[in-house]
Amino acid sequence: MKIVIAAGLLLATAWAHAQEVPPAGYESAGICPFECCTYRDWTADADIPVHARRSERAPVLFRLRRGETLRALTGVVVTDKPGVVKVTRPLQGGTLVHGGGPALSLQAGDTVYRLAPLGEGVYRFWYHGKVYQSSEDMLPMPTVREAETTWWKQVRNRQGQTGWTRSDRFKGADACG
Repeated sequence: MKIVIAAGLLLATAWAHAQEVPPAGYESAGICPFECCTYRDWTADADIPVHARRSERAPVLFRLRRGETLRALTGVVVTDKPGVVKVTRPLQGGTLVHGGGPALSLQAGDTVYRLAPLGEGVYRFWYHGKVYQSSEDMLPMPTVREAETTWWKQVRNRQGQTGWTRSDRFKGADACG
């Protein structure tokens, strides 16, 4: 009986710790990760391979040629390693990405895990198993470690072929110029 209780406590502790940090390879689907970023018609600024799925090892379905117009459909930012932000003072730090709701109350000493940038210092972050969008109050909080992310874009060429690329060699992604 003691072994079963001890095993249960170990599993509960491991689960609680797992909720503290985001899972490896966390995916933020549909976001465009910088200010004024917009999925629309873009122009390839280089020759760019487009893969069957989100992997450099996936077969190349087609290649975009420099100067070719394409349709950027959507994107996924994969968090390879989350950033770490330390909260230095009490604040209302963000709202739930799915479900909205009141701002999250954070205390000095709390740690949040940065997942993906959204532009102008705003980002998605993980806190106790939930995903939030940062608020202006979080801008001065020190970043202990920057997030390492990969931004995959789903694109369609004029022939109607659709696939995925990691390339950032596009014109037109920035609606602000």
